[in-house]
Amino acid sequence: MELGTACDIICCMSNTVGSLEVPMILRARKRLYLSLTERQREILIGCVLGDAYISKLGKIRIEHSLKQCEYLAWKFSKLKTLCYRALPRNVIHKYKGKSYESSFFQLRQYFRKWRSIFYCNGQKIFPKNLILSPLSVAIWYMDDGCWTGKKFVISTESFKGEYLIYLQNVLKKQFGLETNVSKNGKLTILKVSHLVFIDLISPHIIPSMSYKLPNPVTTFPVVVPEGASSNMLANTLAPESINT
Repeated sequence: MELGTACDIICCMSNTVGSLEVPMILRARKRLYLSLTERQREILIGCVLGDAYISKLGKIRIEHSLKQCEYLAWKFSKLKTLCYRALPRNVIHKYKGKSYESSFFQLRQYFRKWRSIFYCNGQKIFPKNLILSPLSVAIWYMDDGCWTGKKFVISTESFKGEYLIYLQNVLKKQFGLETNVSKNGKLTILKVSHLVFIDLISPHIIPSMSYKLPNPVTTFPVVVPEGASSNMLANTLAPESINT
């Protein structure tokens, strides 16, 4: 049996309509339960697709560099009811002779079921037919995406083979997004879908991460007919302006 096929069976159990919905009520032991709100689930799905890690014991670690401390603090404020009592704390990582400082917090040890959905043989995957929300996509983009000045790119190198196809299929089916995966494993939102993508994620991008959105004035200029009045220009811009 193929690697992906075995994992798909796990992910699609009890799923009769062909879409995977990640559970909101989690159990650690017989009488110990943890309940997520819908918003918390959406945020966490984006985190797990992005930078978050789920341990084998079911503990989720969310970590960002100190440059993104405001973003980490925002995540903690939304997820703190699921966390241990400790506040986010700093840690120093050493790599190739250099030191890197980051901050992290951990969610309580209830997420083994999520581990079985988002990992296969220890490797993070994109589950087939995963249900996403605009908020989940926005969190994922804030974690792993960027605007290069010409295109939106999301780092999806951790997803291999068929999981990249699942990812593209979900974005197309649920949001109408046209994408391409380059040879280096990164996902690009095609130009034809740029405005759709901005409309999808911009209401959920927090202020400290707004640098990941393009400037709508310089990137998507409005073409005004020759001889148009200033009032016509104002009327053209106001209703269609992009919310960043």
